[in-house]
Amino acid sequence: MLRKTLLSSAIALTLAIGLAPATATAAAPAATASTSAVMSAAASSLSTAVAAATAPAPAAKKKGWRPASGAAFNNPLGRIGEKAKLMTRIVKAINHTPKGEYIRIAAYSFDRQSVLDALLKAKRRGVRIQMLLNDNWTSKQTLRLQKVLGKKAGRKSFVRICKGSCRGGPGNLHLKVYSFSKTGTANNVIMTGSHNMTDRAVRLQWNDLYTINGNRKIFDTFKKVFNQMKWDKRVSPRWVYFSSGDFAGQYYKTTGEATKADAVSEADITSVAAAKIPGPDKDPVMKRLKSIRCKALPGTGKKGRTVIRILMYGWNQERGKWLAEQVRDLKRRKCNISIIGSAMGGGVLKILRQRKIDVRSADWDYPPINPNDPNAVRRANFYSHLKILAVNGNMGGKPVKKVWTGSENWSGISFLNDELILEIDRARVYRKYVDHYNFVRRRATHSFAVKPLGMP
Repeated sequence: MLRKTLLSSAIALTLAIGLAPATATAAAPAATASTSAVMSAAASSLSTAVAAATAPAPAAKKKGWRPASGAAFNNPLGRIGEKAKLMTRIVKAINHTPKGEYIRIAAYSFDRQSVLDALLKAKRRGVRIQMLLNDNWTSKQTLRLQKVLGKKAGRKSFVRICKGSCRGGPGNLHLKVYSFSKTGTANNVIMTGSHNMTDRAVRLQWNDLYTINGNRKIFDTFKKVFNQMKWDKRVSPRWVYFSSGDFAGQYYKTTGEATKADAVSEADITSVAAAKIPGPDKDPVMKRLKSIRCKALPGTGKKGRTVIRILMYGWNQERGKWLAEQVRDLKRRKCNISIIGSAMGGGVLKILRQRKIDVRSADWDYPPINPNDPNAVRRANFYSHLKILAVNGNMGGKPVKKVWTGSENWSGISFLNDELILEIDRARVYRKYVDHYNFVRRRATHSFAVKPLGMP
């Protein structure tokens, strides 16, 4: 309609000029000049109108739902929407996956009914669903989904429970990755962090979930690792690195010599016996820590010092001690360090306290002391499950504001597990993680000297 209107107006203007009285040509020179100007303006208007009418319309932006990219955190002390924030993101992505697309999930545990319901609906509309889970515990929801999808990894849909680590040997499938070939208007979506698909992850843990939309390299890297894991057989190489723009990371599983008895559940990680694992010189976390320089570069740090924030579940064992020694050394060199721990080993805590590092516990809701066994181990029921390192300052002589997150605990068992650590080099992401660190510290931490019986 607009095109027709513009063309009609342009034609009418041309006709009006063409039918002007002949006497106009005999007018004074000023009049002639005026007429010429009018005709020139009319021609210009005609050209503009025709161009506007015939130009292709600008491409419309894709409309519709798409997963929010970036970092998100639940609040287990908030209202139900805050508690289930990360679970809701996963369920919405499942609900918006269309027929013929793939959902691939590799996770430590699964018992959330809302996820089961969403996956069953997705299956009915023709979505291909592939799920890998650890064998520490099998829920009724897992068994129900497996009954529908089957167990055979060669099919388009299946649920497979790995024996030990999925890429061979003792350990655990410890990843928490949710991938969607297409969901809503987004393609090649990866969600990862510390979040499992469990009621505990919603009600009793602090967790994160980082979403990356449209990054084909990161998506394909996970797909490659997933396709190795789904056969539950030993593979090589076991350490897979990737980088793409502001992101980098590593999947790993080593050839450590250990028995199945060494690979106990995540809840029991503090009691795992040390297995043969790489030493400090090959530890990727140690390499990160060793690259930190405590004198901050311009535009970074605080009062000239590099800032380090660590929020870590399961920092223990011999590996935990050598990492603690490196953090202690960074404190000696006057880095600005603050730490929140859950399930932290006593040896690690002792090393950190030697330099009077600010260390707080996020463990709550301990069981009462058993009068019949007062020395029995007491484990917190409410805790931080996050695995975060955030650095603002100088790394290897370069200014950085980076975050590392994912599934990796700072303990020896992580070397035997299928793990993912994601590095994010974005100042606004660093700020968001540090803001959350500060919130958890204010709201739900205490001295390691106490073991609260109740909730925060």
